[in-house]
Amino acid sequence: EEIPIWKEELCTQCNHCVAACPHSAIRAKVVPPEAMENAPASLHSLDVKSRDMRGQKYVLQVAPEDCTGCNLCVEVCPAKDRQNPEIKAINMMSRLEHVEEEKINYDFFLNLPEIDRSKLERIDIRTSQLITPLFEYSGACSGCGETPYIKLLTQLYGDRMLIANATGCSSIYGGNLPSTPYTTDANGRGPAWANSLFEDNAEFGLGFRLTVDQHRVRVLRLLDQFADKIPAELLTALKSDATPEVRRE
Repeated sequence: EEIPIWKEELCTQCNHCVAACPHSAIRAKVVPPEAMENAPASLHSLDVKSRDMRGQKYVLQVAPEDCTGCNLCVEVCPAKDRQNPEIKAINMMSRLEHVEEEKINYDFFLNLPEIDRSKLERIDIRTSQLITPLFEYSGACSGCGETPYIKLLTQLYGDRMLIANATGCSSIYGGNLPSTPYTTDANGRGPAWANSLFEDNAEFGLGFRLTVDQHRVRVLRLLDQFADKIPAELLTALKSDATPEVRRE
């Protein structure tokens, strides 16, 4: 068995490998240099190439116990060694030889600070993969083509997602109780997921929408009722179309 190992000197920091991973087993972070001061010697980092993140460190790490060895990360990697094009910025190597070292690296990596998404100048494939996914380590088949899209959705909208799932593969790997691949962020927020028969899915999802609309109507009514007890600035933010971040404050 093999797992991907990062060859950082060839890396372009494109995050294609992170985006393609079906099981969220490859992660990337951009962190302050001081966050890497006590890092294991085997956990590598690079100076960030992006102009809007200069002065930070880029770290790529594989979850050695959750990788299924599908090889998709290597296939999508565009960076090649000029002397030997078969060598890329990420390459499959023996799991047995690297797993213990990579477990230590991954444990340290998970405790590195998360990026503040509000500070990202734009959201694209590269920057979206710096946001922690809220869908990880699912029971989907090795190399699954569906799960990277779900993972991306959770990176874009995950703490506010309502998922009306239709019965199929997504109900098997998405609701394989008592565990679930859907998880929460540091504040305990994450996607809400429920499953219906595939032939009823449109109506099921519409019910979600109607419920959310009704909840909003009720909340606005309560805000008007207790307006004299709520700070004016907070009341305005709650009643406006402000961003989720503003409404949470």
